[in-house]
Amino acid sequence: MKENHCVTEEGEHFILYESDDGVHVCPVCGSIELASAAYDSEGRPSFQMCSCGFEYGFDDSSFASNEAIEGIENNWDRWREKLIKKSSYLESTLTKCQDNLTNIGISLAFDLIPTKNGKNT
Repeated sequence: MKENHCVTEEGEHFILYESDDGVHVCPVCGSIELASAAYDSEGRPSFQMCSCGFEYGFDDSSFASNEAIEGIENNWDRWREKLIKKSSYLESTLTKCQDNLTNIGISLAFDLIPTKNGKNT
């Protein structure tokens, strides 16, 4: 996996991942499916939508969504928690969710709380 470092105009730092074959990883759910990066190196959103339902530039913008909160990564965390809860009702769905989250350095604790493994700290 290739790491792409991004910094927004507001000074928020985050890392996005790209697979060896050039497919980008969703920073919310960890799915390897995006045609281009969710954000460019300056933190500008691509306005793509992942299969998890998150749209970069909409779901993380208080100007577009009344559910958005301050900070891009905070919005990822907010959406991820909803996704984990939704996935927890079926073992196969939860297993797929857990597998995808490892692509962004996150594992689920026994109580389904997402924890960063150090890959993207």
